[in-house]
Amino acid sequence: MGDHRDNPEEQYSKKQFGLLLYRLRQLPAVSRAKVQGTLAETLLNDTGTVETPAGPLSFVLFGKVATGRVLSLLTKQPATITWIDSFQADSIMWDVGANVGVFTMYAALRGHRVVAFEPAAINYFLLAANCEANKLNRRVDCLLAGIGGKRAIGRFEVSQFSPAASFSIQRDSTESTAPQQTAFVVSMDELVDEYGLPCPNYIKIDAPGMSESIIVGASRMLQRPEVRQVHIELREDSRGGPRIIELLERCGLTIASRHEHGGGTADLTFARKAP
Repeated sequence: MGDHRDNPEEQYSKKQFGLLLYRLRQLPAVSRAKVQGTLAETLLNDTGTVETPAGPLSFVLFGKVATGRVLSLLTKQPATITWIDSFQADSIMWDVGANVGVFTMYAALRGHRVVAFEPAAINYFLLAANCEANKLNRRVDCLLAGIGGKRAIGRFEVSQFSPAASFSIQRDSTESTAPQQTAFVVSMDELVDEYGLPCPNYIKIDAPGMSESIIVGASRMLQRPEVRQVHIELREDSRGGPRIIELLERCGLTIASRHEHGGGTADLTFARKAP
């Protein structure tokens, strides 16, 4: 995106917002609370629409990062859109690290069944709200959970005041001063074997710092023939990159496509080897 500092329309919008904020702050505390609450609720319900090859999608525009993810749905990771477009009809997709659900919504709009996992409470709220805004509740199951190697209570460095922002797992909660949230973590094998979730045909994994443990915790499920492809954001030259590739190959999945998108990371699609 270009530099919009000199964009007259944006400058006008900032001035109008500043004026609104100033007037709001001049109100007595009780009146301000009522107006602010009503305004926030109204803005949350005033969704934005993005046109896609599968039809329009509506999204809650809450926060700059969330809005950016929505507006760049078709352009930020085009390989992921192309991947979803390639699914066989009536497939099951698991979206691990769904964030606010841009790819979840797109896959559901394409007619697929989606299970979306997101451990950050603020992101989960927007994920579920976007599902409701598009009336896709019958096609999408949104789960407030992280995916890992086994059942655990995970601690994540995530702020509830930073919607849609990326975050990492908390390694040492005693020393870090970053905002923290705990969430239930479960493995994909456990979800299928013990909780009865249907085995997916396609799996998207976008969970920096947890990808290897996610794959380890899915070693049984990934060997099932129902699993056709795994789409994962990965830095191949990282310490864990080669191990993740090897783990997937052991499960019968090999690299079918690679799409670089800067910073040394790439979207890799692993496909089931032909029998």
